Amino acid sequence: MKNILSIIIFSTLFISPTLYSQDYAAALKLSTTGITAEAIRSFSPNFNARLGFSFFSYSVNGGGGTGDDYSFDAKLGLFSISALADYFPFERGLKLTAGFVVNLNKFEANMKPARSYTVGGDVYTPALLGTMNANISFNKIAPYIGIGFGNPTAGSKGLGFSFDIGTIYQGPPKAKLSASGLIEPSASPEQQKKFEENLSWFKWFPVFSFGLTYKF
Repeated sequence: MKNILSIIIFSTLFISPTLYSQDYAAALKLSTTGITAEAIRSFSPNFNARLGFSFFSYSVNGGGGTGDDYSFDAKLGLFSISALADYFPFERGLKLTAGFVVNLNKFEANMKPARSYTVGGDVYTPALLGTMNANISFNKIAPYIGIGFGNPTAGSKGLGFSFDIGTIYQGPPKAKLSASGLIEPSASPEQQKKFEENLSWFKWFPVFSFGLTYKF
């Protein structure tokens, strides 16, 4: 709740009147978080505020051919909303960034046996074996820190470039497993915990972005 309140306060400041002269800019970027669009406002020659959102999705399926034990389909869905502040020590060029991200990224995968198995004379068909589903999500509110180059609100109106590198602390991934049929025990709480432990290294989400900016 405290983090959410911080974002609300940040957003209010972004749109509220200010005693300082301000400039506005917009940005469109390609990033590891997806396609990113941002609205940018300066609060002084050394400070900017940014509100943005990123999205991307990708689906893949495979298996099920001759010799394959399983067929699968998987979907990666990236969607996040960012509230960031930039500090420019030299007014232009280098910037230091911090803020929060509403992290709605998720990953879903479904697997099912692609062929029958014979054990001790008994035949186990794919329908009997069942299916396995995995859903992976992350902390909804995640802090961001980074560095970059480019001040889109400095200088004259027109196009510019921006580059950022940073990281989102999303915490250990949270997994939810479910299964049906004879492989249902594979989705037990113990297996789910072990699965999460195997993913625990992915606490930090790397961010690299490059794009165009336009000062109004």
